[in-house]
Amino acid sequence: MAKFRRRTCIILALFILFIFSLMMGLKMLRPNTATFGAPFGLDLLPELHQRTIHLGKSFDFRKSDRINSETNTKNLKSVEITMKPSKAPELNLEELPPLNNYLHVFYYSWYGNPQFDGKYIHWNHPVLEHWDPRIAKNYPQGRHNPPDDIGSSFYPELGSYSSRDPSVIETHMRQMRSASIGVLALSWYPPDVNDENGEPTDNLVPTILDKAHKYNLK
Repeated sequence: MAKFRRRTCIILALFILFIFSLMMGLKMLRPNTATFGAPFGLDLLPELHQRTIHLGKSFDFRKSDRINSETNTKNLKSVEITMKPSKAPELNLEELPPLNNYLHVFYYSWYGNPQFDGKYIHWNHPVLEHWDPRIAKNYPQGRHNPPDDIGSSFYPELGSYSSRDPSVIETHMRQMRSASIGVLALSWYPPDVNDENGEPTDNLVPTILDKAHKYNLK
């Protein structure tokens, strides 16, 4: 009789453990956004159930407000980044490697964007076609479409910038100085003259010369 009771108690305990494990498993599988059914046992305590619902709603509202606030902040920051040119940090020339006057780079100052020039310039020039018409017809025709599609083999770190942006000129000179580049070869057109895809840039030459002089570039 004692053995029968012991066996019954073990079976009952195992059955309760199985039911508990099953309910926990169903609770874990139940999606958070489910709109049916209350958590196990809360239907026996309606007052507690109502309190849980109100807490859940207030938490959702707070979470939603926080997400909206963060989104608005990010949007405002992105607008600031787009509208305001970044300031170049001060550079200690003594800490940089020596200049190499045998190292020359070509510099083009004919780029423009809507923020500084009212439109894109040179970033949107026509797609350069292959010299063989049979090959050219297999590739896109027409013009580039900035800011994602630009007339360049590589996408610049500063984005589709304007050559009239003083902070862009400053950054370019600083980058060249950091790379030990000693001489700048400036692509230049005389006053009121430009290539077929750009606009006159002669008035930018004094600014470029001043910035180059600041970093001891020739």
